[in-house]
Amino acid sequence: MAPQRDTVKRLEEVLYAIGRRREMFDFELVSIGRLLLAVVLGGLVGLERQIHGRPAGLRTHALVCLGSALILVVSQSLGPNVDSGRAVAGIVTGVGFLGAGVIVKSREIVRGLTTAACIWFVAALGIAVGQGLYAIAAASTAISIGVLMLLAWFAPRLPSVIYDCVHVGGCASDIDIIESKCREQLRLNGFRVVGLSNRLDKQANTASLTLRLRARKAGKTVDLSRLLIAIPEVNDVSWGE
Repeated sequence: MAPQRDTVKRLEEVLYAIGRRREMFDFELVSIGRLLLAVVLGGLVGLERQIHGRPAGLRTHALVCLGSALILVVSQSLGPNVDSGRAVAGIVTGVGFLGAGVIVKSREIVRGLTTAACIWFVAALGIAVGQGLYAIAAASTAISIGVLMLLAWFAPRLPSVIYDCVHVGGCASDIDIIESKCREQLRLNGFRVVGLSNRLDKQANTASLTLRLRARKAGKTVDLSRLLIAIPEVNDVSWGE
């Protein structure tokens, strides 16, 4: 009886091992499909950014989406005792640093916010794919591309308020004349002065006038600079904080 029991036990072990291998093979096959889908969906979002010449394009978005999906897949392979929520939190934190790297501030203009939002979005997309939420991931991709393409056309046509700042230099004795003429020139070009400060140096007879401006649409600062510098009492003009 003992040899028969050993044979049965070994057979059970072999069948269990085969079952485990088959289960692992099925899991890996499904996981590979998820990773490929993550690359495709992330790449579609990145393609729109690539077409618009943004620093983070197709490859960046595809890799972020792939990485997020891979982390979720690996966490699932470690067993039911592993908390996937921690993996998701780690992804969100890491992508935050990556998104911050594409944001550039030049004077009053901030560029890269939409691209940073896209990177954050494809990370969430990768999480959805890694969890097997295919319909939600596909629908989210379609909606995001629609938002990027349709709103890119619609948003510039909405009325908006622009803020800017101009610095004007001249003689301290002419400060009142400079302020009056600058205000008039700015008003004619659609700018409203919402703040004013000045610095006077009586010894050097120099003055610096800072005007904080508001307008309904962005003005051409180069053309306006030429108009301001054409004022006889003005010596120099610069823009920005």
